[in-house]
Amino acid sequence: MLHLTAFLITASVSAPAETPAIPAPAIAFIEQRLKLQSYRAAVADLNGDGRSEIIIYAEGPQDCGSGGCDLYVLTSRTGRYALIADVSVSWAPIRILDTKTNGWRDIGVQVAGGGIAKPFEARLQFNGRAYPSNPTVPPVKPSSNRSGRIVIK
Repeated sequence: MLHLTAFLITASVSAPAETPAIPAPAIAFIEQRLKLQSYRAAVADLNGDGRSEIIIYAEGPQDCGSGGCDLYVLTSRTGRYALIADVSVSWAPIRILDTKTNGWRDIGVQVAGGGIAKPFEARLQFNGRAYPSNPTVPPVKPSSNRSGRIVIK
């Protein structure tokens, strides 16, 4: 069973109280390590371990270009957060697909602009350690999966 909770967040270093569903250590990671000031985030258990991963869609001008914005996924390991996805050139909506690869849910991101002639949804598959960093090059393929749920609009 996939448990999803989505949040629309425009965060800044001075406003962590606006995101109570995202744990404080995750907010600290986002703001201090990723240095994001404007983002949207969702939580979902992507690997079925009962703990939610954090999906972060960056929206600051330093995080976006003509091909899209950066997308990150954090997972909790022994109480600390680790980055398992640092994906460039992605557009919302971001979907958690019903399919799995190596025990983790696949993620659907929109790919458009930046030289992409025909926009499409790319299917990001977990390789055992991380999700791919660029949805426009192999091994990423267009998603033909219509089953899933939008977590970031």
